[in-house]
Amino acid sequence: MDSLLNVDEQVKLIKLGEMKMVGFPVIVAFKEGDFSKIDKTKQQFMERRNEILNVIDPNIYWAPWFSCDVMFTYFYCLQVSEWAEIPHGMMSFTIPEAEYAAVHYSGPHPMDPDPYDYLAIFRQKNNIELKEKGMVLEKYRFDQNCEPGVKIALDVFGPIKSEI
Repeated sequence: MDSLLNVDEQVKLIKLGEMKMVGFPVIVAFKEGDFSKIDKTKQQFMERRNEILNVIDPNIYWAPWFSCDVMFTYFYCLQVSEWAEIPHGMMSFTIPEAEYAAVHYSGPHPMDPDPYDYLAIFRQKNNIELKEKGMVLEKYRFDQNCEPGVKIALDVFGPIKSEI
């Protein structure tokens, strides 16, 4: 990623259609939370992802999330074309069609510069409002060989109020 000065070149406005998801949720409290649950949930997802039926793209996994002042909920999931039997311990949900400010990041982990900073600066610079109750989406490729503490590659989609 280039410097934050080139934010308008890095961030794109896009609309994503409705997406059906199946995967594992993890809920963590900010103050007293056990943050190790996140990696444990990801490992469980990686081990069991082949149990999910009707996968649209087996090379891609999604990590939608939302938060409040007390806790956040993060998911590891695959997009599916239609519902089938949901594997034990997993859940299904639908993300409605929505508009997003999106940015790609590929580089060191922890992320520097942070793609979330790009999205915040872009929204502020272009007078675009964050969609308060929307889910943020992180999109990863299984073949990107993300190594926590070393490198990571992902697309981040920040929900926005209608602009497109």
